[in-house]
Amino acid sequence: MKSYLKFLSRNALYTAIEAVGLAVSLAFVILIGSYVVQQYRVAHENPDWKRIYALGADQFLGLSYWDKEELEMAVPEVEAVTRLALLTASQVEFSGELVQGGSGIGLTVDPEFFDIFPYYEIKEGSVDAFCPKDAVLVTESMAARLRERGGADLIGQPLRIGDEDHFIAGVVQDFEGSVFPKIDLLTNIGSASMATQEKAFNSVGSYSTLYRVRKDVTREEADAKVKAVVDKNYRPIWGDQVDNWGTWRLDEVFFSAPSSGIFKHGNKQTIRLLTLVVFLLLLSAVINYVNLSFALGGKRAKEMATRRLLGEDRSGIIWKQIGESVAFTAVCFAVALLLAYLLVPMMNDLLSTRSNQISMLEEDVRLQLLFSPGYVAAYLLGILVLGAVCGLLPAWAAARYEPVDAIKGSFRRNNKMVFSKVFIVIQNALAVFLIAMALVMEVQMKHMLRRPTHAQVDDRYYLEYYATDYDQMKLLKDKVEQLPFVKAVGVGKGLPGKINMFQTVSLDDGTRIEIPVILCDSTYFRLLGLEVVDDFHHPLLHSIWLDESAFQAAGVSDSSTVFPRKFGINGAKADYIGGVFRDIPYTSASTDDERTQNAGVIVSDPKDLYFSHALLIETFGEDKDYETRLMKAYEDYRLEQYGTYEAPWTHGFLRDLSRIQLAPARRTMRLLELFMVLSVLIALLGLLAMSTYFAGENTKQIAIRKVFGADISGETWRNVRSYMILVGIACLIGIPLAIWASRLYLQRFAYRVEGYGWVFLVAVLISLAIAFGTVLWQTLKAARTNPAVELKKE
Repeated sequence: MKSYLKFLSRNALYTAIEAVGLAVSLAFVILIGSYVVQQYRVAHENPDWKRIYALGADQFLGLSYWDKEELEMAVPEVEAVTRLALLTASQVEFSGELVQGGSGIGLTVDPEFFDIFPYYEIKEGSVDAFCPKDAVLVTESMAARLRERGGADLIGQPLRIGDEDHFIAGVVQDFEGSVFPKIDLLTNIGSASMATQEKAFNSVGSYSTLYRVRKDVTREEADAKVKAVVDKNYRPIWGDQVDNWGTWRLDEVFFSAPSSGIFKHGNKQTIRLLTLVVFLLLLSAVINYVNLSFALGGKRAKEMATRRLLGEDRSGIIWKQIGESVAFTAVCFAVALLLAYLLVPMMNDLLSTRSNQISMLEEDVRLQLLFSPGYVAAYLLGILVLGAVCGLLPAWAAARYEPVDAIKGSFRRNNKMVFSKVFIVIQNALAVFLIAMALVMEVQMKHMLRRPTHAQVDDRYYLEYYATDYDQMKLLKDKVEQLPFVKAVGVGKGLPGKINMFQTVSLDDGTRIEIPVILCDSTYFRLLGLEVVDDFHHPLLHSIWLDESAFQAAGVSDSSTVFPRKFGINGAKADYIGGVFRDIPYTSASTDDERTQNAGVIVSDPKDLYFSHALLIETFGEDKDYETRLMKAYEDYRLEQYGTYEAPWTHGFLRDLSRIQLAPARRTMRLLELFMVLSVLIALLGLLAMSTYFAGENTKQIAIRKVFGADISGETWRNVRSYMILVGIACLIGIPLAIWASRLYLQRFAYRVEGYGWVFLVAVLISLAIAFGTVLWQTLKAARTNPAVELKKE
């Protein structure tokens, strides 16, 4: 090991390039590896995840309150069922004091929740104590806050949630690292208002139902019987729309199910993409290390020859060099762990999936750098495997020469560096591939930012929040209208590019069309500023306006009255088709949802609307101070009406909201680009090191050529050309791979760029330019050596 350390110190440049490349790449491998493991751990946290399913639709996860009872009666293969819903209460009071308020304070569930998820431990109290309808469980963090208010013994204490009185039945562990968001309360769902209503299946989406099937039941068997129950209950009301409903296994709930607001969500596509790119980053660093170690093997040839002469066999030399490689890798890994620890906050920001100001409903699975026995074992195994892989080829190369080769000096003559040239091609192929992918991502992002909405976006502010009814909405509306910079205020919900309400309509010929709809009053409609193609001059109130795609798909005319009367959603009803406007997007440009190009707007009396808790505000300009004053008006409204503050669900000027919607895609792109830049830098450092090495090896050859008449420019170009040929071969390999990968990447977006072929030419030019600049100065330095000085060394 002493000789190895001396060798490293004598070759400081190469050692630094190897160490930096390996440490940096390992840091991100640790971070992304931990993130992937933690994402999959959340998806599979329940040991019975293969047997737990959720009912839902292709638009939302969850059907109605009554599914639990129906499954228990009609599907004997189901052994446990629980319902879940968001607990939406304006405030929580304990001992006469306000504790907190807001719509996202907890979940309401059945006691069977703890049968399906038994690992959520009740620290104080019991499941039996949770059975009464007015029982509530508080989480450990909530219990700590209550105890600060003088409630040392919480069990049995009254807790007022909204307008309902409950009692604390127990304390449950905090929901952390879970498929469920971090909450404060669990109430018994038996106290929900639906429990006192007549059983009906005409309202869906508010309640999610999870059920666990027996171990001896296949998914196909269970799905068939569950589908029969869904058909029986929903088909008479919903008709053919029932075909859109199905089941999601618990891991699918996390990775691929529609949003419900109850469950956290991961992105399997993003995880796979991150894993691929970080693997390429590591591969580039490993190639760097192997290439330099292999090339520098000649500098230790005499040491290895001496060891062979002293009786050490080939296997001993191989194991010695592999041991040195493992030790080098261990040191780099230690540096990587420290770097990874420092980068955790930055990575959590870049890995965030939040697209707006909602907190509970878009909670991330946070990356943590852990040192549990399992992680430590994985780290140690990674060091051994990676060290062995990095050291195997250089060890084999060192052991394959006979001692006489090194003594005669024939080692250098026999060493044609074929492996190094192959590695240079591979590494630069990765570099050009990643440069091209980075350019494609940037072009796609700019394309999404420029997507036309065919609506007014200037001087418009959107404020969506929790309110119980229109009277509550009007209280804030009146406050906002009094602000001097406000021109008009409309009530409704939804914007072009941000519509989450859908209605499916069955046409006379039996076909069905799905139409995302914006609900609003007449002021809101005017403020949308839609580009009207045709106005049928019917009364604006109680009219439905369709975009061109929806109007054509519906096959209706301006005089149609049957079609609009089929609409009825959240209190909004239409009597007329008011007109046609240019197509607008209904979801973010970064989504992969291509289900429909249709969209509609229903203009209604705001008093009739429910679940339409948003204001669209026209302002005189977009001064930042306006937003501050609007938020102050909202804060005053919250404190006056509820006694506590809850942040609005979404707020901002429309142009800013468009950028916010793209924030998750932008953060993912920036993270991938970071990996790509690092990989390219590692490749360039490797090219610099190898060009330095080759320049040193070729100095004598250049000197001889100059003695016979060669000039500096000719020798410089001859040596640079050999590298450019290698980089050219790398481009021929990397660009086809980049074209293939770009197509896969762009498939993630419904609104994707076309005609981007020019970026691959740019990637080639960038790669050639960088490679040329990297090797030129080292080659030029070798070409300028004095032949007499160099030949005297021999």
